[in-house]
Amino acid sequence: MKNLALKASLVASLLVSQTFAESAFIGFEGDYSFRSNLKIDSDSIGKGQAGLGIKAGYDFDTFRAYGAYVYDLKTKKTFTDDGDRVELKWTKHSFLIGGDYTPSISDSFKLLAGAYTGVSRINMKVRGDESGKFNFTGIVVGAKLGGIYEIDKSNAVEFGYKADYTKYNKKYDAKLKETNHGLFVGYTYKF
Repeated sequence: MKNLALKASLVASLLVSQTFAESAFIGFEGDYSFRSNLKIDSDSIGKGQAGLGIKAGYDFDTFRAYGAYVYDLKTKKTFTDDGDRVELKWTKHSFLIGGDYTPSISDSFKLLAGAYTGVSRINMKVRGDESGKFNFTGIVVGAKLGGIYEIDKSNAVEFGYKADYTKYNKKYDAKLKETNHGLFVGYTYKF
């Protein structure tokens, strides 16, 4: 009888500790892409770009799943095309879903390795010989690698490196692709 009570106590304590390790979370993130590289047909244009995002999801201790919205701030690039000066400005909205593998390295530090995908919409404004506003919608896929520092059981800071690729639908007789890679830092609050 004592043996059964001991086993039941052990199982109950494991289940309770596992339950407390799992929780919903919200957070925000900032990132800087060293080079947002746009490839329009055979031409390539690149410049650094900053972004801000919010996310919400569920943390299963060694794995987490989330949904996110990321807004890439306005970026401007001036270049010459066939001798004409052209100014290109663009912003981007992305709706993402992702999953991260987050094994514990120590009591307060976790590894972060994840992948994400979603829909992205880029808005472009061109000033030059052919001025106008254009927008494209496409599919984004990406990966990230970094760490999570848990300040306490509810607050954590995450940081690392991420890269993504977006292939936009063909529109205006143009094929548009985008690659980004850079650093990110964020904050999450667990309930």
